[in-house]
Formats: sequence, C-alpha cells, structure tokens
Amino acid sequence: MIAGARPTLKDIAVRAGVSVSTVSYALNEHSTLPLSDTTKATIRQIAREIGYVPNGLARSLQAGSSRTIGVLLDKPLTTPRYAAIVQGLSEGLTEQGLHLALLHKGPASQWVNAVRGYQLDGLIFIGHDDHEVPGELTELVARHGVPFVALDCGAFGEERPYSTVDFDYGAGVEVLMAELERRGTRIVYYLRPDVVSRAERIRERAVLAALGQRPEVALQVIPTGITADVLKRVDEDTDQQTAYAHEIVSRVEQALEADGTDPEHTTLLCSWGADVEAVYRVAQRRDPRFTVAGLAAGTLTTGLWPNLIYSRLPLEDAGRECARLIVGETSPSADHEHLLLPPVIDAGQIRNPETFARNRAADEK
Repeated sequence: MIAGARPTLKDIAVRAGVSVSTVSYALNEHSTLPLSDTTKATIRQIAREIGYVPNGLARSLQAGSSRTIGVLLDKPLTTPRYAAIVQGLSEGLTEQGLHLALLHKGPASQWVNAVRGYQLDGLIFIGHDDHEVPGELTELVARHGVPFVALDCGAFGEERPYSTVDFDYGAGVEVLMAELERRGTRIVYYLRPDVVSRAERIRERAVLAALGQRPEVALQVIPTGITADVLKRVDEDTDQQTAYAHEIVSRVEQALEADGTDPEHTTLLCSWGADVEAVYRVAQRRDPRFTVAGLAAGTLTTGLWPNLIYSRLPLEDAGRECARLIVGETSPSADHEHLLLPPVIDAGQIRNPETFARNRAADEK
C-alpha cells in the first residue's frame, strides 16, 4: 500500500492471503456466503489495523440509495429565516437516518441526474419571495418520478407532482391584529417593503382587511425602500445591511416626529422580522410604551424585551415536515401532501420603562 493512500479491499486481501471478493463478503454484515469465523475475524482485524473505511458511494450505487437528501437554497444561511428552516430539516432528516446536502446554483438536470444516479435520494426546494420551483425542474421531477418537496412556493391548494409545505401569511396577520386589538392599539404604522412578492401581497391585503374590520384603528404606511435589487445587495454585503438598517431608523424617526403619536396606543408593525431590531431601538429610544410587532420573528427575544410581539412563522417545524414528506415521496405509491402551516403569536408582556432598561442592559452584555 502506498503511504498516504486510502486503504482498499485489495490491500486487505493481500495481507490476508485471500481474494478481494472474500474480503468483501467478510466485511459485509448482511452477506450469506459461508465463511469461517477465523477468516472473518482475521480480515476484520486487518481492516481495522490499516484504517480501512468502506466506500460510501460504491455502497450507495449497489444499494440504490445514498441516504442523502439534496436541499436547493440560494439564500445565505446567515439569514435567520433560512438558518431556522435548515436546522429543522437537518434534525428531521437525522431522525429518519438521512443526511442533508446543501445544494447551490446549478442546472435542474444536474440535480435530477444526481438522484437518478443514486448520489441523492431526493430533493427539497426552498422558495422565497417570488422564487418558485422552476418549470424545467418541475417537468424533470414529474418525468423521472424524482422524490421532491417544495417549501414556501405558494402551491397550497394546487395539484403538483410532489408534496408542498407553505405558510399561511394571511392567518398570521389576523392573529397578530387580534393581539394588538387586545392590547389597546389605536394607531398602526405599517413598515411595508417595496418588494412586490407573493408573501407581501398576501400580507398587505390581510393588513388592510383586518383594519377594515377595526375602523377604530388608524393606519399609516412607512415604505422601507427595499426593492428586489436592494435586497440582493443587502443579502451579499454586510455594509449594505448596516446602511439599510440606518435607512429604516431614519424613516421611522421622521414618521413619528411628524405625527406626534400617542405611544401607549401605537404599534409599529414590521412586515419583515429582519426590520424589527432597528425599528424597536428607535421606538423605545423615543418612548418605551411603543409596541413593536413583526409578521415574522426577528433577532430580539420577546421574553427579554417589553412590548415586542411576533407572528412567528413555524420555520423549524416546516423544515421537519419537509423531512417527513420527502421520506414519503420515496415510496412508489406516494400520496402527495400539501400543508399550510399557520404562524403563532409570540408575545412578551407589557412592561414599564424601568424593566425595559434592565432587560436591554442584560441583552447587550
């Protein structure tokens, strides 16, 4: 054996004075070929001594399974939303005895062929904004019967040749508005992104509908100024993230300065969880009685920060559901499931300014 080279079955066979096939049978726990216990023990001892590790790819090809699921995601895992989804996926797949392979850009045929060639057992596609399953990928999945699950692609209620998981953005708005009403909100400043995506369209319609049923609540819209182009730059550049946060702060300050609102009955409602921290800091700096709410969870913890409310998307649960569904999709008689997951309220208590100051100091340590 060459120094530094990976040990092979042939290396073991030479040391044991047997054939390569005998070594293969001795190392295979499921082999039915009769071998003496002494031969098996000798071969396995040599394998341990030289550090032999079975070729997983070769075994996958023989078994027709890699025990690995490819996850198609073109967003950075530094974004909490996608990190949470992948965390749920990883945990769910591990429970199923499967591995996760994070896949980035590439042609649809590349990943479908990876499944057909037993390098992957299936594919999970994570959508965002208006980024949905490409038509070419859908066609190839259907043609070749590839196990496939799509997450957050707006496919609920539609027939697809695969399983889907989506978030009920409209329900998230309604439960949050009900909580704000319970807390006595009379004015809502709605921080609305300028990204015209499916989720934002649903949320905006739901906000307007919810306020239409509550005529005692006034609405002020604060455009955040983030477009699809700006979002792309923010995703790729931390300096752009900082600049965007400063822009959010400036817009909120201008709106509050102009209107002279009643803080105790005013809520700053962020469509994006990523905007919550900047909005919360400027609002609480002006008056701790302001309430800040997010239609998705941000980085601040409701248990530590007063007057903070999230309509929390079940991101990790969605990942786990995808893991469960992809296993079902590997069955030849799979029934495609289409799940719509409702957000849940995550709300801290209404607290006084002194408590706010103590919690802020603790969170910043």
